[in-house]
Amino acid sequence: MISYARISADRWEGDSVGVARQHRNNTRSVEALGCAVVLHYEDDNLTAAKETVPRPAFRRMCQDIVHGHERETGIPVRGCVSVERERVYRLPRDFNAFRDALNLADGGIFVEGDVVLTLTEDDTPPTDRGEADRTRERTARSRADRAEEGRVCAGPGRFGWLGASSDPRRTGNRYRDEQEWPHLLSMIKARAAGTSWRGIAADLNRRGIRTARGGRWSEQGVKGLVSHPAWWGGRILDGALVRDSTTGEPVIGRWEHADETRDGVGYGTWNGIMAGVRAGRARRGLGGSGEAAPVAAAPRTYLFSGVLRCGRLNDLGEVCHSRLHGNGATGRNAKYGDYYRCGDPNCRGVGRRVVAVDALLEGLVLDRLDPHVTDRAPPAAWRGEGKLAELRRSRNGIETSVVAGEAAWDDVRELLVGLGRSIESLEEERR
Repeated sequence: MISYARISADRWEGDSVGVARQHRNNTRSVEALGCAVVLHYEDDNLTAAKETVPRPAFRRMCQDIVHGHERETGIPVRGCVSVERERVYRLPRDFNAFRDALNLADGGIFVEGDVVLTLTEDDTPPTDRGEADRTRERTARSRADRAEEGRVCAGPGRFGWLGASSDPRRTGNRYRDEQEWPHLLSMIKARAAGTSWRGIAADLNRRGIRTARGGRWSEQGVKGLVSHPAWWGGRILDGALVRDSTTGEPVIGRWEHADETRDGVGYGTWNGIMAGVRAGRARRGLGGSGEAAPVAAAPRTYLFSGVLRCGRLNDLGEVCHSRLHGNGATGRNAKYGDYYRCGDPNCRGVGRRVVAVDALLEGLVLDRLDPHVTDRAPPAAWRGEGKLAELRRSRNGIETSVVAGEAAWDDVRELLVGLGRSIESLEEERR
C-alpha cells in the first residue's frame, strides 16, 4: 500500500469547496493505483503566486515526501494528490522543490484530478509570474475604475449604513441606517468641536451604542470611522482622495452620505478633522503627506503586550478585561521605566512596570515548564542524515567522474544542479 498526501494552496475563496467537490474523483484515481489519501496539507488563505509569501504546509509536504513519512506520526507519504496543479505550485521555485521531492522519493507520484502526471525537466508551472502580475494589475484597474465612477465598493458592513441584503439592488454600505446615522453625525461633530477620540469612544460605550459588529467602541475604531471620507461621499485610493481629472474636485460616490445643508457636516468638516490628524502624526514623527495615510503599526517590543488583561472595575461597573499594552516611559515617569497600560476609554486605571511584570511571569512559566522538560527523553536524531549523506556521496562521485574525464559536464550539469538544490534544502531543514 502506497500512501499519498493532498495539498490545497491558494488564497482564492471557494478553494475548499472545489477540493471537496472533486475529492471523490481524486479518491477513485488513487485507489486505482493501490494508494490511499492519508494526510491533508493545506495553506489556506496563502497565495502561491508570490515569492515573498511563505508556504509552511507546502514546505512540510515536500520534506515528508523526501523522507517517505510524516515527521510526527511516521505515516508513509509517497506522493501528492491535488484537484489542480495550481494548488501545489505556481512559481518555478515551488515547481523545482516539488519535482525534486518526488524524484528523491524513489518513485513518488503526482495525481492531478484523475490523471497521473510525470514532471519532467521541460515542464513549466502553468501560471508564471507574468500572469500573476497581470491578474493583480487587472484587479487594481478594476478598483480604480470603481473609484473614478463613484460606485459602491465591496467590503464589510460600516457603521451608519445598512448591510447587504438578498435584494440585488441593495448592496452593502449604500443606504443609510436611520438608527445609526445620528450617532455617526454626533461623532463627527464632537471631533470637529475638539473632543478626543478616547472621549468619543467612552461616551458611546456609556450610552450602550455598539459598533457595526456589535462590540464596544475603541479609540482607533472611532478614529477610523470619522477620518474615513465615505461619510461625506469621498474615497481614498493609493493614499489620496479620488478627484475628477478635469475639475480637480473630489469624486462623490453614488451612496447616501452626509449633506452640509441637511446634516451640518461635509467635506470642509472632514478637512478640518484631517488637519488635526496630520498634525498629530507630525508630532509623533510619523510624517507622510498623504491626505489620509494609515497610521503605521509599531513593532512589538514588549514581551506580554496584548496578552495581559486589565482586572479593574471600569466606568460601566464591569471588570474591564481589556488588553494591556506596553508603553515607553516619558517625562517625570521615565525614571520608573516602561509600563503596561490599559487603553480602554472607559477604564485607563491600570499601569504596571514592564521589568517587574516580565520577571514575575517569566519565573512562573519556567517553574511550570521545568518538571515537564527536564524529565523528557533527549530529542531523536534528525530523520534525514542518511538521505543527506547519500546525496553528498552521489554528488562527489559525479564530480570525480567529470574531473577524471569519465563523464562530460554537459551530460551531468542538470543532474548536479538538481542534487545541489536537494542538498541545500535538506541542510536547511536540518538547521
